[in-house]
Amino acid sequence: MQRFILLMLSTTFVSSGLHAQKPGSVQGDHTRVPPARVPSPYMSAADIQASLKLDPKLVSSYTGGAVTIAQGLNAVVRRRVTGPQYAITHTRELEYIVVTKGSGTMVTGGTLIPPTIDSDIYPNPDPNATIRSLGGVKGGLARKIGVGDVVINPPGTPHWLSEIEGEIEYVEIRVPNVDPAPGIERAEIAPGKAK
Repeated sequence: MQRFILLMLSTTFVSSGLHAQKPGSVQGDHTRVPPARVPSPYMSAADIQASLKLDPKLVSSYTGGAVTIAQGLNAVVRRRVTGPQYAITHTRELEYIVVTKGSGTMVTGGTLIPPTIDSDIYPNPDPNATIRSLGGVKGGLARKIGVGDVVINPPGTPHWLSEIEGEIEYVEIRVPNVDPAPGIERAEIAPGKAK
């Protein structure tokens, strides 16, 4: 009987102790915090606009002109004008595009139209390769894009500005080392070959 009473009392104390804790609270040392880090990269809108006064030849090139916001972080503001544009796919990068000025037509999905340019062969031994084609994209979905629109290009998804209405500017942020979705071939692996 004593054991039963002790068991009941201990169960009651444990149960009331659990109910007294706030939901989601964790026991431990709440004085600890993550280690210090350097401040986040930043570039003002005025600095970006001043930097976008790029060489006209660069802006009208196949890649357009870009202002890097932070070295090594794959965050740029890109300006492009009417003219031929590369159709590209990033084999292991997730790319976010936010249009800040102008408009155009972006084709996403489908396949790149061969041939690819000399520096961007497929399959490619570089697992982080960018594959480029001057021919465009076959079988993709064409959408008009303009200020405020967001496009997210998963790894391995072809994308191409098939038409630019005057000029277009957008913020382009790439997240590196992202594997494609299941069932999507990694571009550095030859078709029919094992990893």
